[in-house]
Amino acid sequence: MPYNKEELLALSPQEKVALAEELWSSVEEELMPITDEDVAFAEERLKMHQANPNEGVSIEEFKSHFSKKYGF
Repeated sequence: MPYNKEELLALSPQEKVALAEELWSSVEEELMPITDEDVAFAEERLKMHQANPNEGVSIEEFKSHFSKKYGF
């Protein structure tokens, strides 16, 4: 499938991100199919959160900890 690399590189950063997300979405399920085990794990974690919504850390706290620990 032909494409114009120069045209793609000339897109704005927002357009590049949107294109990348669209491309990823088009292959995501094929490359990383969601298993019944994955769904069960996510449902279990959601129930745990719903039972104790104040337990755990916020995404900001997690990012800060991860950044300090691993340097990025």
